Amino acid sequence: MRHFAGLGDRGSRVGVLRSLILGWMRRAGLWMGVGLAFTVAAGSCRPSVWPGPEATREALIALHQEVRGRVLAGDLARADGFAYAVDVGELMRVASRLGDREMYAALRGFAVRRLIVDVPDDPYTRGFVLWRRTPAPADAEDAPDASGTTEALRVSEGLWEGALAFGAGEDRELALTILDGYARHASDAAGLLLIRNYFNFGSRDFATNSFLVDYAPDYVARVARDTGRQDLAELAARSYEVVRAARSPAGLIYDVFQPEMATLFDDRRTLLYSPNDIVQTSNAAAIAGTVLEGAPEVASRVLGFCRDRMPGLKLAYYGRTGEEARQKRPGIEIWGTLTEMSVRRRDETAIRAFAPFLVSNAAADRIPSDAFLYVGAHLLLGLEALDGYFGLERPLPMFR
Repeated sequence: MRHFAGLGDRGSRVGVLRSLILGWMRRAGLWMGVGLAFTVAAGSCRPSVWPGPEATREALIALHQEVRGRVLAGDLARADGFAYAVDVGELMRVASRLGDREMYAALRGFAVRRLIVDVPDDPYTRGFVLWRRTPAPADAEDAPDASGTTEALRVSEGLWEGALAFGAGEDRELALTILDGYARHASDAAGLLLIRNYFNFGSRDFATNSFLVDYAPDYVARVARDTGRQDLAELAARSYEVVRAARSPAGLIYDVFQPEMATLFDDRRTLLYSPNDIVQTSNAAAIAGTVLEGAPEVASRVLGFCRDRMPGLKLAYYGRTGEEARQKRPGIEIWGTLTEMSVRRRDETAIRAFAPFLVSNAAADRIPSDAFLYVGAHLLLGLEALDGYFGLERPLPMFR
């Protein structure tokens, strides 16, 4: 199904609503709407006693072996038949951190073959990353539909970490090529950096809105420091500015950057929001995880918000007041995100709040089957961080 036709009426109110709706539909493939996969029942978010190093390492190895088996078998598609670039990128980071060269190579090969755009007669789109694609050509045309900016960041970071872990200089250059493509999605709106959500290959048009997960300031800043590239340093600085501007009064982070709302309201604060002021905790945590180094005051507020509501953290809250907006529990992938953040922030209270939930839920039979690799990747990143917190030896025994 193609979601990207008919974006020509951008100046009208109908165009604003259409662009927003299409953006949400496309973003659904990332984290908001993988069916009911991420809105799991409360019982699936079971806590346990403090796990300790042995239980953590055991959970890490077991889940890694399950995910690794699927990757090496080429089983990368979700239930809808598409492989998603965010899954591939996050799993490349997992493989790099665990020292799994074979798993990394399989993911990298798929990304180069099916996701990273490099068409000789279309240099403008070189380095764009497709948001999803079937593992094998679905038809004779096999034409790409749209790029994704969150996807570009995740795949680029996966390659960057792979280059560091395995000494692959060409992957470093490919990561930079993707960041250059990502930067071509940039525009300006109300004095803020707008990273346009996608590029439509059919209409040769960019989306007119963005989402806060389309920014990853810490990663871009690290690459800027390592390469000495001032253009990337500026991109990172302006990205931090957007994330800071998206803070909600209650300490969460709003999801949407919709500059066309300026045609309705003459106030820059209305351009950054979440629909009905409802903020999903998993989204806020994911965004906060991208600014731990350069905007720690933003990340710490989100971490503290979630920590202070344990063990009863809910799926969503109102951004203005912090009141519960949904009674359901968050999807289990959040325990990976929050545990990794807690370890990186050295927040002992938060580690002890989230780690039991992470380890007790990081089993293959507890992960939604329709988004197994996405959820599994987040759990593995959290387990890897917790494993490191306990000071366990790396790489894993099977990769030494």
